[in-house]
Amino acid sequence: MPDTAEKRVAEADIELITRMLREWNSGDVEALLEVFDPEVEVRPALRTFLASTVYRGHEGVRTWFDETNEPWADLQAEPRRFIDARERTVVVIALHARVPGGRVDVGAEIAHVVTIRDGRVVRLEGYDDADAALAAVGLAQ
Repeated sequence: MPDTAEKRVAEADIELITRMLREWNSGDVEALLEVFDPEVEVRPALRTFLASTVYRGHEGVRTWFDETNEPWADLQAEPRRFIDARERTVVVIALHARVPGGRVDVGAEIAHVVTIRDGRVVRLEGYDDADAALAAVGLAQ
């Protein structure tokens, strides 16, 4: 469960985003796809490490999942904080990764700006840090 949740973020949105990250962590791509609208657009964080910068639809989500996880023996995403951005939600995420065949752990913090309609994610924009995500939604600190 996340460390904190801003009171103004709808509980249903927090639950959906938390489910998205849980399914991501489990590796169950079919369950992950249930969270996304068939016409979803994903612009992930860590773009410099991915072959594509925009993923569209369920096939795009599959490709994003594969490309993101490919270089890691294990990659886990943990929601830390949810911030209301009117019709969107900013979620700050702690990433924990392990390189293949090694004992090296990598940690990072990223943020997603998530737009939800009719109980599904229709747009996900990733940022390499929370400040950039907050600035993108007009909530610069």
